[in-house]
Amino acid sequence: MRRGREIDRENRLASRVDWRSIPSMLRMTRRAVLALPALAALPAMAQPFPQRPVRLVAPFAAGASLDATSRLFARFLEARWGQSVVVENRTGAAGNIGAEFVARAAPDGLTLLVAPTGLMTVNPSLYPSLAFSIENDLTPVAMLGSLPNVMVVPTSTAANSVAEFLAAMRAAGRPILYGSPGAGSLVHLSAELFLREANIAGTHVPYRGSAPALVDLAAGRIDVMFENQPGALPLVRDGRLKALAVTAPRRSAALPEVPTTAEAGLPGVVAVPWFALFAPARTPPEILEKIAADVAAGQQDPGLRAALEALGLTPEVLGPAQLQALVTRERALFGGIVRAANIRVE
Repeated sequence: MRRGREIDRENRLASRVDWRSIPSMLRMTRRAVLALPALAALPAMAQPFPQRPVRLVAPFAAGASLDATSRLFARFLEARWGQSVVVENRTGAAGNIGAEFVARAAPDGLTLLVAPTGLMTVNPSLYPSLAFSIENDLTPVAMLGSLPNVMVVPTSTAANSVAEFLAAMRAAGRPILYGSPGAGSLVHLSAELFLREANIAGTHVPYRGSAPALVDLAAGRIDVMFENQPGALPLVRDGRLKALAVTAPRRSAALPEVPTTAEAGLPGVVAVPWFALFAPARTPPEILEKIAADVAAGQQDPGLRAALEALGLTPEVLGPAQLQALVTRERALFGGIVRAANIRVE
């Protein structure tokens, strides 16, 4: 009897339900269920970058300026991100081996390439048959710093200016002998640009690196080099070489008394080597911008800035879009020089 009375009470309660409200309740439930994936994604989207260790790939040997620059930024970013930032040297093939490794990495910002100018702007013309595309498989992130090339001559040279040097070479009636650390290097292309703008003939003397070329230059066995500032500066300060110009839009803080090539009468001779970060193509723009902002913060840090300047670098803030514009311009410039001079690599 009691069970029967309970059933009657439940039936009476059920008869009071407003069944017209059921469709709206179902719609609300459906909207809530559909919102679940978006709600689940919110914590992941809000997570700060990076959540795992980051690798900076330096495509040249340890101990060089690019390697030292990589390690300075790695220390700063590691402290800023609270994640390990490791420099990994992957050398060979004029930087192409390291570049290919990064180009094939996951586009998540955790594997980045520290690239010099030549790798990104000259190699596409020198190595047109690579297994990957430097232009399409890598994307700019941020400039790290720039360092001008310095036009240096032996101290035995009587000329004390670019104009005097060119006058002496024209009077000698022979091509200028200019050295470089190898065919297609930016040191080589800077000299080619100089010859073109000055309308004078020259003969390229390639070496296996800058060190032996600078030895021969100091001894007077070649006439001139357009060496990177970090390599030229000690020899200029020791009095073994004479600096006639810097190939930059403005004078170098390390050589304030040396004029620019524009001030010396050759405004078209502008070749400023730089180091910059690149990521695999298709890396999300928000990650690129985050890395660029943190690199810019490093360039404003007094300690890191002083360390970069000690290497001869000028910190320069360029984000993804600005760096892309610079790379596009310089690929056109240096690619044209490679083709005009018929430069080939062995």
